Amino acid sequence: MRLFVAFLVYLCLASPAFANVEMSDQLCTQSSGKNMTISALLKAGKSFDCSASKYDLDGPRVWVKIPFLDQGLPDGPVEVQADNNGLTTMQVHSVLDDGQILSSKFSTQDVQKRWRPKGRYALPVPGSENPDIRNHIRTVYIAIDDLKVTPSISLLELASTQKWEALQLPLLVMFAALCGMAIMPLIYNMFFYGALGYSFMPWHSLMIAAAVTYTFSSSGLILVAFPETTLATKMLINYWAPAVAVAACGFFLVSFIEQGKIERWLQKTIYLTAMLPVIVTALVIRVDETATLEARNYYHAAFLPVALVIFYTMGHALRRGSKAVWFQIAGWTPILCFAMDRVARGMDLYIGWAMLDYGMYFLLVVESIVLALGVAYRILRLRQTHEVTLRKQSELTLLADTDGLTMMNNRRSFEREFRRSQKELRYSHLALFDIDFFKRVNDRYGHEIGDRVLRIVGRELDATPHFAARIGGEEFTLLMQQDAAKDEINYPINALTEICEHLIKTVHEKVPEILEAVTFSVGVAAISRRDSLRNVMAIADGRLYHAKHKGRNQIVWIDLSDPLAEKAPGMIHC
Repeated sequence: MRLFVAFLVYLCLASPAFANVEMSDQLCTQSSGKNMTISALLKAGKSFDCSASKYDLDGPRVWVKIPFLDQGLPDGPVEVQADNNGLTTMQVHSVLDDGQILSSKFSTQDVQKRWRPKGRYALPVPGSENPDIRNHIRTVYIAIDDLKVTPSISLLELASTQKWEALQLPLLVMFAALCGMAIMPLIYNMFFYGALGYSFMPWHSLMIAAAVTYTFSSSGLILVAFPETTLATKMLINYWAPAVAVAACGFFLVSFIEQGKIERWLQKTIYLTAMLPVIVTALVIRVDETATLEARNYYHAAFLPVALVIFYTMGHALRRGSKAVWFQIAGWTPILCFAMDRVARGMDLYIGWAMLDYGMYFLLVVESIVLALGVAYRILRLRQTHEVTLRKQSELTLLADTDGLTMMNNRRSFEREFRRSQKELRYSHLALFDIDFFKRVNDRYGHEIGDRVLRIVGRELDATPHFAARIGGEEFTLLMQQDAAKDEINYPINALTEICEHLIKTVHEKVPEILEAVTFSVGVAAISRRDSLRNVMAIADGRLYHAKHKGRNQIVWIDLSDPLAEKAPGMIHC
């Protein structure tokens, strides 16, 4: 829908250009001092240059002579139009068929106020407002002081004042609509960059901002919003905005294309050529408003290297399998072609068609829409890649923290959980489990049966409210929850007794191949905030040893004063 609206806007913008009478083939020029008047010029009889070199001018005042060809224009006042970049004082003179001269002089402020959309001046032809006089006008002379850009004369046209005044407001509204459509992706970028922070988004935003600034200035909207803006300031904006946009394009291209799709040497070339227009603009386009016609040629030539490099880079990235580059190809190829035309016309290699100027505005909107889709595509792909990476990292972390046989926590995750819990003291006791005579189970019934026992024990311990882990072989640990201590006086012994009884019963039911009961020995150690894992494990391991020594199938939770005693305080059968 936005593309369709933009195309309609383009047709409306371009249509007035076809109604004007182009004078580039009929005009002739000469230079003079600023004190030269029209009467003195005609009296001197110096011939005007009508050859291909007629734009090679060096005087402070440039005179342009055109025949008054108004046959294709409607009745009413006629005006002369051309590029208004950097203009100061001007004069327009009508010479009638009887030799009478009608003159109008315009100050810098007058020229600035008499403008048309697309950055053109519109000065009335004296006498054309009177039908009787208009029929007798044969020649029009235009005097321009301190000419800054050749298009101020090379794009000279005769136009109907009434028609352009009627079109002024609609055209400005349409230019504003183009700016609005182009600036929407900038708003999206500002919103998403704060959340996502991808490096290509600021460069894309700078591209859009520079393109909208250029459209805003060159179309004449800047003179509506800021009436005090001088034509010289407008000219500087018109030169700087494309230079900044192209520089941003280079950095955007490198950061937008997938990694590895543009070789390092080519990335450096892109950066260098993208900055060239900015450097040349800073050197030749003067802030003091004294830029020369030759400076304009250097300025436009500075865009050629980066255009060629971008063309090459798009093909280069495409050959290396880039998917994102298709958005650059779709959005930038038409603009690059039009840009080459602008460069050629800027260097005065030829005059070109007026409709191409309007086409560039349309393509800027198309480019902003296409690249906005490209940015959305890259964000989606990057998010997908990020999610895959996080998922793989999560899987690797899970594998690193999980025992491969029982799929419960392993020693690594157990040690980390113990250190993490010390700050909050979430666990009150550590219980160290060992399966009694497990080697005999493996030897008598086979390792497959032994693995089944390990998996069952691991699953049942994992089902308890405590943190369970297999730390090696047939040894398991439980970090006993602190909150449970409030429920039972003999905690954790009663809880561990129930767990052991449940394990013995479950293994007997799930592994009927084992004829004798599979029992467990448990050593228990209390955990305080100052205890290290090494100390707690040493205490629990010592008590596990006592449980084994006393005949197994025991829970020992305190140090035994006489390890040889058959039944000591702090020891209970499972």
